[in-house]
Amino acid sequence: MATTFLSDVTDDFKKLYETKEGHDAIIIAGKEPNVKEFQVHSLILRTRSSYFHCAFSDNWAEKNDNDQLVLKKPNIDALVFEIILKYLYCGIVDFQNQKNEIILELLIAVDELGIQRFINSVQEFLIKNSYQFLRSDPIKILDLVICHDAFDSIKKAYLETFNKYYKTFLQQDPIKVLHFIIRHEVFDEIRNFSLEIICENPGFLFNSDELFSLEKDVLVLILNCDDLDMKEIDIWKLLIKWGIAQHQLFQDQSHHLTFQSQHQMFQSQHLTFQSQSDVTKFTHEDFKALKKTLCELIQLIRFHQINGKEFVLEVWPFRHLLPDNLIEDILRCYLISGSIPHSNAFPVRLGNINIKIDSIMINKKIALLFMKWIDGKNINDKNSLEIRYKFNLLFRNSNGFLARIFQHKSHKTFHLKCDNKGATIFIARISGSKMLIGGYNPLDWNGNNVWKQTKDSFIFFLSDPNNPQSAKLGRVTNKNYAVYCGNDHGPTFGGVDLFVPNNNDGNWGDSYPNIGIPTSFEISDYEMFQVVKN
Repeated sequence: MATTFLSDVTDDFKKLYETKEGHDAIIIAGKEPNVKEFQVHSLILRTRSSYFHCAFSDNWAEKNDNDQLVLKKPNIDALVFEIILKYLYCGIVDFQNQKNEIILELLIAVDELGIQRFINSVQEFLIKNSYQFLRSDPIKILDLVICHDAFDSIKKAYLETFNKYYKTFLQQDPIKVLHFIIRHEVFDEIRNFSLEIICENPGFLFNSDELFSLEKDVLVLILNCDDLDMKEIDIWKLLIKWGIAQHQLFQDQSHHLTFQSQHQMFQSQHLTFQSQSDVTKFTHEDFKALKKTLCELIQLIRFHQINGKEFVLEVWPFRHLLPDNLIEDILRCYLISGSIPHSNAFPVRLGNINIKIDSIMINKKIALLFMKWIDGKNINDKNSLEIRYKFNLLFRNSNGFLARIFQHKSHKTFHLKCDNKGATIFIARISGSKMLIGGYNPLDWNGNNVWKQTKDSFIFFLSDPNNPQSAKLGRVTNKNYAVYCGNDHGPTFGGVDLFVPNNNDGNWGDSYPNIGIPTSFEISDYEMFQVVKN
């Protein structure tokens, strides 16, 4: 067997790389002022790279007065090219001690130079450290891998990593991330998730120092969301500030100010229009320009969900921005009780819903869903703007109990607290899961061994309490056996539909449709609310 001395070969080529002895070519890399000239051996580069094999051919390369081949690569950073040369001569690359942006530029450069083994090594390093790279600059990384078809393996890995940690990246830089994912179809699903996150926690976006760089298209998407948990008057005030910022920055561009200086100047001088006295300084041209900027967005403001006092103090000073027919419609609804909006008649936005519910299991999204069901409406109904009910906590059991072994003591407490309270809604969490079950009794729970008739009761099953769309509703189909009241029973809907008896497994027939509630389960939390009309 022959003996190999690879280290000797590597050492000799390393000396040649360092001494430049016998070089016959010059490569000029980088742009001013960071330009560097490299003395190289064309034969070595031609052997190691398909790109240089063509570049140093007679038909491509130029020669200087010393008969040396000269090649200019202004698109490759000098430091990046030095790393490439060390690999071509010595087979050595130190990824760990390079900045992230250098690694990215290195990937683009070696792809251009056709050094396949180097491409594979860079890609392996980037994939292995995908989260670290994305955390440093997710937009730059994703833009790179999405726009280069040659990086399919990196693209797949980085999209998977981004999808896994998108909440972190969104909170890190919400404005840039939103702008990026909206421009790329590959992020359609993430875009919807991101809007949900913003709707639940609007503060991290609207309190951002870069808010005024938010593009109109993104604002349109956000303002179209019914689940935006933000009061309409606060949305309006932020929209006015955003509009003023766009108008002012547009004017300042003619004076060649940088965005940073524009932003600082605006913060210190132009974001003070929060009172009527400031608005009175606006000229007709100011209002005209602001109206042009905000015209589309104003149509998305739910003015009918702003109370009269807030409207007079915060909206009326800017009435010149609103169409006359919209102002007339708003004033008509304020002055005539029970009026239905004719213009901008949106469903009630989540942030405008004043529901206070003392629950450890549901939020106001689910409370709003209950209101729709109680009124006989379906989950997608968007017509009602009125909050018709409030929920008063009557009873809570968080000790855990079996659905079919409901403790007698709990029964007594349940009846003591819930009898003679009128309409109630019952909510329970299935142990070991986030699933919720429950039902609505429009009557009461008093009485012993009594069946109560109603056509308005229902049961429900929520597989995900944070997602109302996961809800399944079952309205009573046999009104004669809608609700059962017994001293030894907790809340019981139908015979075997949803019930928690003490020691009686009676079966009186189904009174509700099958909505997927498990037949046997343990309950960890349980609440009963009195439903009261406002």
